Amino acid sequence: MAQCNITIKMGEGAVNTAPQIISSQGIGSCVVVTIYDPRRKIGGMAHIMLPGSNSVNGRGSPYHYADTAIVTLLGKLYSRGALLQDIVAKMIGGAQMFICSNGSGPGIGKQNVSSIRQILQREQIPLSGEEVGGSYGRNVEFYLDSGKVIIKTAGKKEDVEL
Repeated sequence: MAQCNITIKMGEGAVNTAPQIISSQGIGSCVVVTIYDPRRKIGGMAHIMLPGSNSVNGRGSPYHYADTAIVTLLGKLYSRGALLQDIVAKMIGGAQMFICSNGSGPGIGKQNVSSIRQILQREQIPLSGEEVGGSYGRNVEFYLDSGKVIIKTAGKKEDVEL
């Protein structure tokens, strides 16, 4: 079976099965979340921009916001046969790309990471890997045949594997 690549952009998400690869580029303060059922080789990825839909009245795609993106991914995974007890998640991004003008409070990257942690805990999804923070951009490839996530980090020679 030929391997196919699905590329998602900021505020988008996708769910599919092996042998596909889901990728996303230009991850700064946004966070990419992968959710995977290794027994069934079903996985999804969302490129999340903001921590919650309530702050902007839920406008836009459900993948824009942590609270609606994770619920949307889970629904699509379950509809393809994934089981809660087998699902694991990984999280990438949440960088501080810009200094806040007044320097008070956490930046959007930290808010995204914190929100996603809370949602995964509420949904009883274990976080099996993460590469978050810093002040640099990332590109991500999620291999649905193995659940492996490869992170290419701007300015670093070696890739990170989760």
